[in-house]
Amino acid sequence: MTDYLIVGGKLVDGTGAPWQYADVLVSNGKIIDIGKNLKGTAESVTIDAAGKVVCPGFIDTHSHADIALLADQKMNGRLLQGITTEVVAQDGLSYAPCSPKHLDEWRRYLSGLNGEFSDYVSWDWSSTEELIQLYEGKASNVVHLVPHGAVRVEVMGWEPRAATASELKEMQKLMYQSLSEGAAGISTGLTYIPCTHATMEEMIALCEPVGDYGGILSIHLRSYAGNLLEAIEEAILIGKESGAGILLSHLRMADVSTWGLAEQVLALIEKGRADGVDVSADMYPYTVGCAPLFALMPAWSQYGGPDAILERLADEDALAKMSQEMNDWGVKWSNYILANAPVTSLGEWEGRAVTEAAEALDMDVTMFILHLLRETKLQASIVAAGGSEEDNAKMFQHHTSMVGSDGILIGGHPHPRAYGTYPRVFAEYVRKSAILRLEETVHKMTGMPAGRLNIQDRGLLKVGMAADVVVFDLDEIQDNADYKDGSQLATGVSWVLVNGEAAVSDGIYQGSHYGHALTPLLPQTRRLENA
Repeated sequence: MTDYLIVGGKLVDGTGAPWQYADVLVSNGKIIDIGKNLKGTAESVTIDAAGKVVCPGFIDTHSHADIALLADQKMNGRLLQGITTEVVAQDGLSYAPCSPKHLDEWRRYLSGLNGEFSDYVSWDWSSTEELIQLYEGKASNVVHLVPHGAVRVEVMGWEPRAATASELKEMQKLMYQSLSEGAAGISTGLTYIPCTHATMEEMIALCEPVGDYGGILSIHLRSYAGNLLEAIEEAILIGKESGAGILLSHLRMADVSTWGLAEQVLALIEKGRADGVDVSADMYPYTVGCAPLFALMPAWSQYGGPDAILERLADEDALAKMSQEMNDWGVKWSNYILANAPVTSLGEWEGRAVTEAAEALDMDVTMFILHLLRETKLQASIVAAGGSEEDNAKMFQHHTSMVGSDGILIGGHPHPRAYGTYPRVFAEYVRKSAILRLEETVHKMTGMPAGRLNIQDRGLLKVGMAADVVVFDLDEIQDNADYKDGSQLATGVSWVLVNGEAAVSDGIYQGSHYGHALTPLLPQTRRLENA
């Protein structure tokens, strides 16, 4: 391994403390010294960081790089932001624990979100441990959560109902097993099938093992629109009853009806913390969201997994019923832009509004959406406007907020958050509006998420810690991705070390197979009887 001596930079250590001038010496993948006027070894590569910030590698608390990492896809868009750790298996939608039959279903069901990459990915694991091990030696470090949907389907299939007492016990056993195999907690997506069928009782039962291990529930709330406050109260209650830490995923006001609620949202978070619930949130600095296209279908038509959905899409009577219901919602369909949509007999429509495509094809817009889902076999996703910049700014300033990209890494017109989130926070909130201090921003990206996830050796620049290190120019760091070209690379990050090896040097992406599969040290206090 290469030794590095980083000299002359403003060291921001990830704790939130004021920056200081200090050198950093890296050897054998570890930080071995921090101080003034350090001397390197004869083999050391010296990095001149004069005028630049030196800080820990960024931890993306909400990543959808699950399959892109496994497929060894080029991760320049991530590493050029300074992201060195990806927290995957989000929104309850991922791939372990899974029997072979259900793994194939999840592969197809989530193809519009994560891609399949079947020429590059083995798709032959079953346990959480087997999947976690596959991330060793990939581009970035990986932390894995247990996806609620996979656990539910493994025990009770895609049934659209509440779980029985015996099913809850079986799901708890799977949770204990997955946590013992290295997962950092659980994720759920309570607007997505099959997670949406879960009752409060189910969520508490599944989170009790997480509480025992000191882990988190990363929760895509049951509503980000009209019932946002009630959804946050539900999440906090789950934490209170189970003992799990609560991480509110991609928190934002997704509908005009919720604009201006930031102070009430933050008051709920503070009340939850006062009541003993370790609740925090992650956010991205955009007002536009992204989701699989099938999320626009009526809930009943999404039941049963990918085969059942595709059968309904092939049934003309079912199509007519779906289309009528969707038209009755009064949705402004022009807000939805196709981020990912393979070319089909309907044409090539990535980057275009669904209304534009429907008009060109002389189709009802809801029928176009449904036919596109059928033609692409669910391999499509959309971006959609709806958030509030003012609310975002208020919530980013709160002491419980962290940064998570929620980045989708497939499609010709991806949401720019996948390629620009971290530089954008610095550019917009530190440099431009100055509503955040440099040191607290770095803390929100490093030390804070490492603490929430129980990652013992990341997130801080301290002697003995793993050498995930970023060097960037605060005056130059900039997101360049936009809604026309969401994959434009960020600029301003000059060096990125992943476990002591240079994935980015002098601003040029070098490639990386330096990541580790991280298994947080979660202190287990008790086990389920007869588990």
